[in-house]
Amino acid sequence: MLQISSDEYRGRLEGLQTSVRQAGLDLFIVSAFDSIYYLTGAGFEPLERPFFLLVRPEGSPVLLVPKLDQRHMKKAHNISAENICTYWEYPAAAGRSWPDRLRDQVGDAQQIGVEPTLRQEIAEQLRGYSIRVEPLVERLRLVKSEAEIEMIRRAARYADLGVKQLLAASYYGATVAEGFARTSVVTRRIIREVDDWEPLTSKVLMAVWAAPRSAQPHSVPDLNDLLCEGPHVALVLTRVNGYAAESERTFFTKPPTPEVKKAFRAMVEARRGALAMIRPGVACAELDAKTSEFLRTEGYDGEDQRLHRNGHGLGLGNHEAPWIAEGSTDVLEANMVISIEPGVYLQEDEGTASGYRHSDTVLVTKEGCELLTAQPTDLQSLTLQSWNLSARFRGWMIRRALRLDRKAKVRNLTTRCT
Repeated sequence: MLQISSDEYRGRLEGLQTSVRQAGLDLFIVSAFDSIYYLTGAGFEPLERPFFLLVRPEGSPVLLVPKLDQRHMKKAHNISAENICTYWEYPAAAGRSWPDRLRDQVGDAQQIGVEPTLRQEIAEQLRGYSIRVEPLVERLRLVKSEAEIEMIRRAARYADLGVKQLLAASYYGATVAEGFARTSVVTRRIIREVDDWEPLTSKVLMAVWAAPRSAQPHSVPDLNDLLCEGPHVALVLTRVNGYAAESERTFFTKPPTPEVKKAFRAMVEARRGALAMIRPGVACAELDAKTSEFLRTEGYDGEDQRLHRNGHGLGLGNHEAPWIAEGSTDVLEANMVISIEPGVYLQEDEGTASGYRHSDTVLVTKEGCELLTAQPTDLQSLTLQSWNLSARFRGWMIRRALRLDRKAKVRNLTTRCT
């Protein structure tokens, strides 16, 4: 069973206390879900009710939680029952609300540290104190332990499984819905194979960004989008018991044209160059700059053809430090986990726009790096057979069950691949 030990959680809390001490703070207020989960192993559903972990340079940390969450938050590692304090509700009458109880816990602390993601509502209640924004927990999370790496490695296997499922559901003329429907395959595998599966900290997001939507990586695919000429991007984000991974592949349902092949190969070479640079001591800004420089020499210049940085960190979040971007001050260290995903985007017009991006979950090692995701990257493997009869039959069943063809006609989405 893969899990973080109570001793490791204790070490994290002690590490945060050391950071609080070194920063000259009297108190540090932790309020982000991922940060509390990282330090205590206790997952919860905050909704509108805030949760707080209050950490001083010395002494025992205190959890401040809604009354209805008091009992189940006893699962928090290294937090004694008497140090789980409560407020009544949200909102609550004067004297029983979270601002009242938070001020009780702050006491006479003068120098108070807070996280960069602190809710404005909470910040308003801390006016009058000397507040400093300090990314103390984010810094602790940068380098992963062996247990964390194994949990990310597991999440990466399920991300690869998701890509396989998306490709298996793809053919010329398929709808995005046919791939999205296979999310349940990956989710069922996780539930079946992970003995201590946690629903609050596990998630699968997988879909195909069909051309021309592949040129808009942060758009939202429509279930009726069709996989025609391509390129298409299969994206899978997984989170298993808190730890995340991602796997992406650019693929085709019809043999690509020479121009499309050129862009695909430039993206693959940019990825290969970035992976070759990874090692401890490399500045993240330099890694991103070298990728941009290479793509410029290939004729893909400017923000419109690049759109985004080379990658980001992975861990409890699908996006966290270190940031593989020009402007970042992060430097790679062994046992960091990052994504590598240089993109090429051609924006001729909305109908012919196209995007090219592979993404992998990558472990920084002492000597270089290790790919934790391992789907094919070459053009031949990612140009799919058009006669995939089983996928076509299954796709027809899915479209019929979801009444997609009828819905498309009602919405005048009657375009078909030519």
